[in-house]
Amino acid sequence: MKTFRASKKHQEGFISYVLVLTTGLTLTLLTVAAYRRALEAHTVQKETQLRVDYGDKENAILRGIVNITPNRAVRAMQSGSNSSSATRDPLRWQQIFSDAVDQANARTSVSNALLTTMNATAAVSGNATDAPMADLASTFDAIEPEPGYMSTGMNRSLGGGFPVPLEGTTAVADLDKVYPIISSSKIYGSLATSGVILPPASYPQLNVIKYPDIRFGYCTPGQNFVAKRNWWAFSMQLGEGNQLLNSFAANGGSENERDFIISLYEIPSQLAISAEAFANLGTHADGTSWQNTTITGPVYTTRAQVDSGLHLDSLAGRRGLTLNSGATVGATNVTGNAFTPGVREQFEVTNGTFMPVSLGSESGRAAFIPINRGADFFDRFAHGTEASVLSPTSWNNYSVGALQCAMRLDVTAVASTAPNAKPTTFRFSYMNGTTRQSINIPLNIAAGAASTLQTGYSFAAAKGATKDFGTQLVDVAYGSGSTYYYKYGITGPFKFEDSAFISSGSVGGTPQGFYRPACPFDNKVLKGYNSIAVYPKRIPAFVTAIGGSTADLNNSLVVNVDYTSSGLNDATYKPKIPCTPTDYGVLLTECDNLTAFTKGFSLVTNMRLYIGDDFNVVSTTPPSGSGLPSPFYPPSSLFAPEKRYGTDNDPYKVQISGQVGHLGGDTGKGGSQVRLLDLKMGSGVAAAADKMDVNLRPITHPAELPPITMMNWLVTVEERRKAFYNADGSAR
Repeated sequence: MKTFRASKKHQEGFISYVLVLTTGLTLTLLTVAAYRRALEAHTVQKETQLRVDYGDKENAILRGIVNITPNRAVRAMQSGSNSSSATRDPLRWQQIFSDAVDQANARTSVSNALLTTMNATAAVSGNATDAPMADLASTFDAIEPEPGYMSTGMNRSLGGGFPVPLEGTTAVADLDKVYPIISSSKIYGSLATSGVILPPASYPQLNVIKYPDIRFGYCTPGQNFVAKRNWWAFSMQLGEGNQLLNSFAANGGSENERDFIISLYEIPSQLAISAEAFANLGTHADGTSWQNTTITGPVYTTRAQVDSGLHLDSLAGRRGLTLNSGATVGATNVTGNAFTPGVREQFEVTNGTFMPVSLGSESGRAAFIPINRGADFFDRFAHGTEASVLSPTSWNNYSVGALQCAMRLDVTAVASTAPNAKPTTFRFSYMNGTTRQSINIPLNIAAGAASTLQTGYSFAAAKGATKDFGTQLVDVAYGSGSTYYYKYGITGPFKFEDSAFISSGSVGGTPQGFYRPACPFDNKVLKGYNSIAVYPKRIPAFVTAIGGSTADLNNSLVVNVDYTSSGLNDATYKPKIPCTPTDYGVLLTECDNLTAFTKGFSLVTNMRLYIGDDFNVVSTTPPSGSGLPSPFYPPSSLFAPEKRYGTDNDPYKVQISGQVGHLGGDTGKGGSQVRLLDLKMGSGVAAAADKMDVNLRPITHPAELPPITMMNWLVTVEERRKAFYNADGSAR
C-alpha cells in the first residue's frame, strides 16, 4: 500500500539587495572611520611624542647655552682673546650654539653609544626623519629680519617683550652681535629710561631693576635690586629639518620657531652677607652664639651651616645649605632640611611663593657665578699686562679690586735686605683726569738735607716770617737751590728760621719757607714690626696739592709691596696669606670722617689691615635725588686677607654696620668653615661675643655702592612668547 507524505506549505519571502548592500556599506564605513581615527590618533600621538622629544632636547640645549655663555664671556675679556681667528672663533655665538647642541647630545634621537649601553643595537628607529642640525644657521638665528645668529640688546629697542637696551659705541655693538661682550663701556642711556627705576644719566653703569622670576633666591622675584642687564635675543627652530614637524606646522600646527632672550646680569655684592666660602652662621669658634647681631634681608654663601637660634630672612647658596635644629628662615620659619623631597612643593602650594631657602641648581635655566679671584684680588703685581683683548674691558681690570683702584701706594725701597726692613721710599700714583701720574715719597729725608723740593709744596713765608696754619695739618720745607730741610705734622703758627730745622749753624743761600698738606702715608712700628700707615682724611688735600683730581675720582687706594722691583725679591717681601709677623702690615687711622669722599672710599691690600681708629662714623647729606634716608655715611669697603681692630690697645667694643663677605672660595668637597664674625683685636685675641654689636643690611641703591666691590653674574634664558605681543612688538 502506497502512502503519501503530506506536503508542507512554506511562506513565500524575498531578499532585499538594497538592505544588504546598505548594511554592508555602513559597516564598512564604520570600520574605515574607526581605522581612520586610529590612524589619526597614532599620528597625533607620534607628533606629540616627537614634540616632547624635541622639547627635551630644547631644554637641554638652553641649559647648555646658560652654562657656556659666561665662560665664553670671560674668555672674550682675557688677554690674547683677539690675537687670532683660532682664539676668537670658539667665542662666537654660533660656536656657543654648536657646543650647547653637543653638550645636550641633541644632534640625533638616540646615539649609537647609548644603544650599545642599552644592548639595543638592533633597535628600529621610528624617527627616520630626525633633524641632523648640520646647518645651525637654519636652527638658530637673530630676531627677524636681522641677519646673523644673535640680536644684540644694544643701541636700539626691539619692541615689546624685550628688555630695555644698553648703549655703547657702534664698534662694541657690532662685537656684541658676534660674541658675548661684557664691558664697562656698555651703559644705560636714554633708551633705558622706561625700563629702569633710577635716571640713567645719574646711574649709567648700575641701576635698580627687577629681579627675574627664578627660584634662586639671591633676591625675591620682582624685587628691586642693583644690577646691569646685558642681553641678547635669538630665534630657535630645533626641528626645522624634521619633515614631520614641518608638515604638521604647514597643516595648521603650532609654529616651531620661538624667540628667546639670554640675559647676563652684572650684580655687585649687595646682600648683608655675601660669602664665597663654606660659612658657619650663628656661632663663634669657641661655641658661643652670635649676640647683639641683626641681619636684614637675604644672605648668600657658597655653602652654609646655620646654627641653632639664628633666624634669617632668606638664604641662598650654590653647593649646599644645612639648617641645624632651632635655626629658622623666612616669615614662615622654615626649619630642618628644606631639600627633602616634597617639602618645597608643599611649602609653595601652602604659601603661594618660593621657599626662602634655595640653591642655584633649582633655578633651571639659570646660573649664578660669583666673580671671585681669591688672593689675586688683593695684589696688582700678581698680574701681567693684558693685550689683544676682544672686549673693551679686560678680565683682570674687571675682576681684580687691586687693579681697579684709582690710587696706588707701593713700597719700592727698603733700608736693608732683612725681612720687614724699614721702608725708605713709597711710590704713590693717582689720577689727573684720565691720566695716571706718580711721585716718589722718600721717608728718610728728615735726618738731613735733601737736594730737591718735593712735588706739591707751595711758598709759605720768607726767612724769619711766621705763617699760621690754624688747624690744618701740614708738612713744611725750608731752603733754597739744592738744599732743603723738612718737618712734618705742623699746625698753628710756625716761624721759618734756621733753628727750626737745624740744631746749629745756618742754612746757606736765601732760604724760604714752603708747605704742603700733610702726607697721608708714613712708616710706623706696630707690635715691633714696620707697618705702612695710611691716613685717609689727609688724602684729598694732598692729592689736590700734587696736581691730582678731586676725591670724587681719587677715592680708592691699593697698598702693595712692589716685590718685582730691584732689591725686593718675592721670597722675602711678597706678603704671605695667611699673614705672618714679618710681613708688613697696614695701619688705617685718621679715618673717622670720610665725608670728603663724596662717592665713597675703598682700600685694598694684600697685607694684614689694622683699623686703628673709628672708621666712617661721621654722617653726611645723602646724594641729591637719591631718596636715601639720613643718617647717610659715605659708602666704603675694606678688602684685606686679615683685619684686626685696634693697634697698641684693644678696643673695648667693636661695632659693625653694613655688609660682610669672604673671598676664601669653596670647592664643595669638605674644607674648614669660615666664621664671618670671629673678629680679632689688634693684639691677636678674639673679640668676645658680648663685645660686638653687628647690624647687617643689604644695599638697595647704587649710591650706596663703594668704589670697589665684588661682582657676581646671573645668567638666565627665557622665552618671549609671541602670543602676548602683536606683530609690531606691542603688548596685547
